Amino acid sequence: MPRTLRTVTALSAATLCIAFAAAEARSKSIAHVQEFDGGISGINQVGFQMQDPPLGSTHAPAAKAAPASLAGSTIAALTDGALVIDADSGKLLRADRDGKVVAQLDVGPEASQLVVDRKNDRAFVVDRAHDQVLVVSLADGGVAKLDAIRTAAEPFGVALSPNGATLLVTQVADQRLTAFDTGSGFEKWSLDLGPEPRGVSISPDGDEALVTFLTTGVVARVELGSGSAQPRLSFVSLDPATAPVVGGAVFNDFAQQPSNVAPSNRAVAFNPDRGKSFVRNAFAAGYVGNGIAVVPHQLSTPHLATGDFEAPSGGYGGGNGFTAPVNHRLAFLDTPDVGQDAGSVRTAMAATSLHQPRAMAYDGQTDTLYVAGYGSDDVLAIADVSQSSVHMGWQQSVVDGSGSCAPDGLAVDSDTGNVLVFCSLTRKIVRLKGDADTTTAPAVTHSDELAKSNLSSAELRGKKMFRQGRSPMISSFGAMACASCHAEGRSDGLTWFLQGNILQTPFLAGRLVDTHPFKWDGQDANLNVSLTSTVKRLGGSGITSADADDLQAFLTALPKPRTPTVEDSSAVVRGKQLFESETTGCLNCHDGAMSTDRKRHDLASDLKSVDTPSLIGLAQSAPYYHDGSATSLDSLLRNNGSIHAMGRTSRLEDAQISDLVAYLETL
Repeated sequence: MPRTLRTVTALSAATLCIAFAAAEARSKSIAHVQEFDGGISGINQVGFQMQDPPLGSTHAPAAKAAPASLAGSTIAALTDGALVIDADSGKLLRADRDGKVVAQLDVGPEASQLVVDRKNDRAFVVDRAHDQVLVVSLADGGVAKLDAIRTAAEPFGVALSPNGATLLVTQVADQRLTAFDTGSGFEKWSLDLGPEPRGVSISPDGDEALVTFLTTGVVARVELGSGSAQPRLSFVSLDPATAPVVGGAVFNDFAQQPSNVAPSNRAVAFNPDRGKSFVRNAFAAGYVGNGIAVVPHQLSTPHLATGDFEAPSGGYGGGNGFTAPVNHRLAFLDTPDVGQDAGSVRTAMAATSLHQPRAMAYDGQTDTLYVAGYGSDDVLAIADVSQSSVHMGWQQSVVDGSGSCAPDGLAVDSDTGNVLVFCSLTRKIVRLKGDADTTTAPAVTHSDELAKSNLSSAELRGKKMFRQGRSPMISSFGAMACASCHAEGRSDGLTWFLQGNILQTPFLAGRLVDTHPFKWDGQDANLNVSLTSTVKRLGGSGITSADADDLQAFLTALPKPRTPTVEDSSAVVRGKQLFESETTGCLNCHDGAMSTDRKRHDLASDLKSVDTPSLIGLAQSAPYYHDGSATSLDSLLRNNGSIHAMGRTSRLEDAQISDLVAYLETL
């Protein structure tokens, strides 16, 4: 019997009870929402609450713990302590049970994730900056480089198959998922994914994997057990209110684009007449018991349009006095057996007060899922997570005297049941000493600092503010953080309703030095002014000029986004010649090292004038134009957006457009 059918059969007797309970629970978990200075924002006060009937079974899963290496993290539990990869210092750090560093290895800045192969006493560590995965020996209590597996551009997420034979790696810049043979290091297969892939997780039976994204609102499902060399790829939408099927394709009522096709082909431009909410910032996925997977994410509402009940906000997004611009959720997925229709994947959502839920770890012995709030510095325990009785256990702060943590990694110590947390801001390990009673908040211990930061004190303060949630200083009731729309200093790919205008989220990393003035209409003369005014527009109580200086220090230190691998260098050369020619006139506005004249232009749009944006990171910053009306570089060059007074590209031949796109993606 298929797993989904087994689950439905087991739940059939309890369906009505669960539905009524869920409805009652939802009535008790409505987010606290108020209006503030014309802006509409809210904070979810509930630690964890199902919004839909649970998908899990009526019984506990088999007491068999799956290996933690099925999904990557910044921390892994070892029998004698922990292994940590710190993106700040760029070091791989091995610590004992007291949190003392006993061995370390230089990997490189921005190193992202690791998995531990306990059977072979080694680890696979992702070196994001140098396009490789290091194979590291853990023998004799140390860390020593054995080999390196070369990857496509910008590896990030990593997962090890249950038998240890295959390593899956996501690549951000090249938008791919690649499988490597762990014995030889050779590539087995590779799949195109779409924009901004991040985490990857393999099911305990090894039959499938899930990949998450920052900007597409979907989860990629990869069927590994199909028996073919090239696995089957499908996409599961997490966006709410999927619209009817038309001609075999699922359409949403926002941009009228299919939601069951590859994310790279989906429109994300904002239609102010028919607003909806979008899933963003899904960094990780993880399988729990009973065939259930969980995906923490953010739900963004750029502008909610509901006809006669609409109450426009003077701040960011939201609407009607009931919908916050940003909420945080956990998606529960019950996927069908391999080979079945991907459309039969069932989903259920849960609300959480964690801000920017990012890292998680599962304890299969107790069926407890632990999730960390990157922006709120706390960890949530969800008991019976794969069962119909799923409920909140406890929620615990993990800050120390420094007042911050920014947890981006979790691990369960299978020997003790303790939860290990890696704080990326303080570079410390927090150990939560829990017990079988998940309703009791655990004791907390903090290690010493594992490594020195590569950031200046100003940059560290700026990083702390940038990702900080629940701060009334930053936004109304602390509902939004800077990182809510700019995870990793990038863009959420959305266009927001901002003080009467429809404006897309600008890309920040690598674009802020010598590109003033700021804002789409160029109203802010410098970055300090722009950051200060943005916080006011968010409804925050405000930041000082010194605070803005710290934020500026952090943001201007962010590295430029990586560009995709060049597949045809001759096309790039031809595209560069076109870009610099009078045929296109691109250099009239996009000249210099930052590709901007730093001027404002009247483009006959809804804004009186539009500031010339930098083109740095163009391959990663769709959609385009200030209103996001060009959903791809090809669309932009064919004048398919709302702006038609910029450049001379609409009469280019198809081959010329292809060449120009190839060049623009290298900026």
